[in-house]
Amino acid sequence: MPSDHRDWNALAWSYLQSGQNDLALDAAQRAHEASRNNLDYLNTLGVAYGEAGDLERAESSFRKALKRKPVFLDALINLAKTLEKQERFAEAITLYERALALDEAFPKLATNLANLYRARGDARRARQLLERLARHIDPQDLALALAACDYELAGIGATIDRLAAAVKQRPEWLGATSALAHACLADARWREGWHHYLARHAGKASALPARLEDERVLLRGEQGIGDVLFFLRFAPLLKARGAKLSLVCAKKLHDVVGMPAMESEVPGFDRQLLLGDLPVHLDCHDTPPAWPLSVSDEARRAARERLAALGSGPYLAVTWRAGTDTARGREFGAERASLTKAVPPAELGAALRGWQGTTVLLQRGARAGEAGRFTPAFGAQCHDLSALGEDLPVLLAVLAEIDEYVTVSNTNVHLLAGLGRTARVLIPYPAEWRWMRREGRSPWFPDFPVYRQELSRDWQPALRELRGDLGL
Repeated sequence: MPSDHRDWNALAWSYLQSGQNDLALDAAQRAHEASRNNLDYLNTLGVAYGEAGDLERAESSFRKALKRKPVFLDALINLAKTLEKQERFAEAITLYERALALDEAFPKLATNLANLYRARGDARRARQLLERLARHIDPQDLALALAACDYELAGIGATIDRLAAAVKQRPEWLGATSALAHACLADARWREGWHHYLARHAGKASALPARLEDERVLLRGEQGIGDVLFFLRFAPLLKARGAKLSLVCAKKLHDVVGMPAMESEVPGFDRQLLLGDLPVHLDCHDTPPAWPLSVSDEARRAARERLAALGSGPYLAVTWRAGTDTARGREFGAERASLTKAVPPAELGAALRGWQGTTVLLQRGARAGEAGRFTPAFGAQCHDLSALGEDLPVLLAVLAEIDEYVTVSNTNVHLLAGLGRTARVLIPYPAEWRWMRREGRSPWFPDFPVYRQELSRDWQPALRELRGDLGL
């Protein structure tokens, strides 16, 4: 056991960096209790609270440290991160700017602030900051941040040009190569995009034989559930070449995908392929339809009974957040990339107000208070069926029976596409590559109406259009 407060503090950071949040918090509390006047320990405690998801206590710890030492840079930046995780962007920007005035060379500080400027719709200010402080920024981080600004200021072609130049000069920059892949795919440059997409695992392109007669092929779903469902749309092209397919994926998908599935790899297959590599291996430059899914008559009947018990139709389902929840994800102990798709619950609730039927929430992992903001704005009772996300066959049956689904892009969109049904999809700006960086519908989901957030990050025009299309 540690002998004094210095050892407890060091142990807390060791646990933080390895993701052992409960142990980190215990060690940080012990260090702080042993030396309550040590501001470094108070900062450590704030970080431990933040990693544990207790943002209120994290904020309190950092503010206490800053009250006693207003120029405590680490606490200042960590408080900014805490507010950013709560989407209190204006407050976070003020703190980042204060930190920048203290030390403009602090790692990641300039890019964090530039990202927030962009998130507030001010890409020009972001680019000016990046260019002014370029000498202090990691070169790959700088290229990525400037490419993001390029899209908003000059279009996706400028983004692709900058990233392509960076990758040509520094092919070992896998982050830039991945960003280039997404940009190319978002611009329907399929051949180039799929080639660069291999960078997610440093892979190389290799074409499959034209015929795979009776070959036993194991497909490996190395990404999330939504990605597995998305890339399964390329599997019929393998079957058309004569392959017999099995799939490694999360257990909760086994009863949904309609092919032999397992949780881990087993021997005896002629070939193993990552699902996300299929477009390259198949040299596919089309946008094949979603992998077909089905629901039994019995399951549909049970779903109808479940919905009828809640109220009369028509049935509206709603989801306002998906992707990486930055409020819960690690931020302090390790850098990470995130993809968050969200609409403010109160704004969405107001847009859907007046629905004449029964409304269900399919919002897995809702943040505290979000449903409480949605429901008053919506003005009617909502029924929470979010737990069905743990039972995909039951969720699939419910999705088959609802009348309208308003959502951000999430796993349920892929499930609906497999059923041959649709949803009304709210697309944050800038759009994820599957929803394309252009107006109109996505070629991957051609039957899905989309409602795109403005470059200014204003949702109101999209929500007004949604409300009109729903006849509200």
